[in-house]
Amino acid sequence: MSAQPELWRVSTVEGLFETDLETLKQWIAEGCVLPTDKVSKGNLNWIDAGRAPMLRAAFNGEPVTTVPRPASAPPVEPVPHVERPLDHAESVRSPIEVVPPSTGVANTAAPSHVCYNHPEEPTRYLCRMCNGAFCAACTRFVSASKIPVCPLCGDLCKPYEEVKTKAASVQFQSSGFGMDDFSRAIRYPFQHKGALLCGAIMYGLLLLAGFRGSIVAYVIMFGCMSHVITQVTWGRLNRSFMPDFSSFSFLDDLVVPIFLGIGITIVTWGPVIVLLVALIFGVLSGGPGGSFLHGPESAQQQSAGPSPEELSVLMDPNADPKKQEEAARKLDQLRPGAQISREAEQSKHKESDPTAGMRMLLPYLGASIVVVLLFLLGLAWAIFYYPMALAVAGYTQSFASVVNPLVGLDTIRRMGSTYFKAFGMVLAIQVAAGIISVIVAVVTSPFALPFIGNLPAKFIDGTVTFYFNLVVACLLGLSLYKCADRLGIAVD
Repeated sequence: MSAQPELWRVSTVEGLFETDLETLKQWIAEGCVLPTDKVSKGNLNWIDAGRAPMLRAAFNGEPVTTVPRPASAPPVEPVPHVERPLDHAESVRSPIEVVPPSTGVANTAAPSHVCYNHPEEPTRYLCRMCNGAFCAACTRFVSASKIPVCPLCGDLCKPYEEVKTKAASVQFQSSGFGMDDFSRAIRYPFQHKGALLCGAIMYGLLLLAGFRGSIVAYVIMFGCMSHVITQVTWGRLNRSFMPDFSSFSFLDDLVVPIFLGIGITIVTWGPVIVLLVALIFGVLSGGPGGSFLHGPESAQQQSAGPSPEELSVLMDPNADPKKQEEAARKLDQLRPGAQISREAEQSKHKESDPTAGMRMLLPYLGASIVVVLLFLLGLAWAIFYYPMALAVAGYTQSFASVVNPLVGLDTIRRMGSTYFKAFGMVLAIQVAAGIISVIVAVVTSPFALPFIGNLPAKFIDGTVTFYFNLVVACLLGLSLYKCADRLGIAVD
């Protein structure tokens, strides 16, 4: 006679169970048995599972090899198998196939989405050992908490929908990152149309509220992006992208997004900012009379007043009319009303010309080819690393990790080509957003007001930016989700 396996008793919060050693190790590996639960080998005394020498390897994470075992449950009368023709719908198997069990009892021809005993009933539970599919009537339940147990092999069963969802998630995660994820990210914000509409309008209105409003808008925008990256990285693609403001936390919902945003700015645009500051102070110390502060237009305006000779022309009634007209024009430029009108025109021109600030710096950047090369290098770094800085901020929520570029570079190394695909998609989205912003600015340019700017363009551009930033966040979250095994991220 073959030796009977050693019988172990297990006492958990879910009840009292009897099983063999290999199955008990499998339960430990799956987290069903904790180190604080009680176990007993045969008729020996009860001890903590973590103290049992034969179970320490399982608790330490060593691989567990499952072997066929006889059923520990009471014997069950075998159900006679009745052959029946399968229609077309049943002949197509679901992603979860029924595997022949070790007992040799389960019907391997029946698809897993129908009950093994009752083909007309859908599957409710799936055995984790023999993969048998059963309806609620066929599944046995033990203890007061109604733990499902397989009627064939006596092992624990799991809800079929839970197993099916997990299998689909594993299949989706292992499918690789590509254009399907790009399309999914574009559609993602429209899953919650109400939240998208309210968030875009709120973000656009806050941009019109001055500096403080822009800061609040920035915090809300980055909070939403961080929330999306975190949820999508965990595999929760159906969650809303708006944070739960019902349980508002000053630290988590305000302080943390601000510091993470500051960290992203430091690690991406920090080299460019430092270079510009050094350049400005260098020009101030060596420039002629601080002309960088006032600019050539301001110096020209200061010397544009009439000279004493021109003033004498105005007092002379016999002077040349053309000289008198020119002197009167210069004198008119000194009036407060003319200066205000000139500043208003300059303000309106700056609002409609986004490259005015860059063109002002070009003469100073051209003073040194080294400065230009450093500036271009810093600009390339900011463009390339910005998506990774967002990703690190989203899934770590740590300021120290964000400002440390080694964390992001190591993440890029582990992600491999996935990051470069995500970077290309993010760059394409940002280019599309920039083109739309230019079109909006051109179309709404007649609405530009002096000292105020183009309010309709700011609002429309803000709402469009809100949508595109959500798409970028979803793309980065999907890229992290597809590389979760390489990054050590625990997904659902």
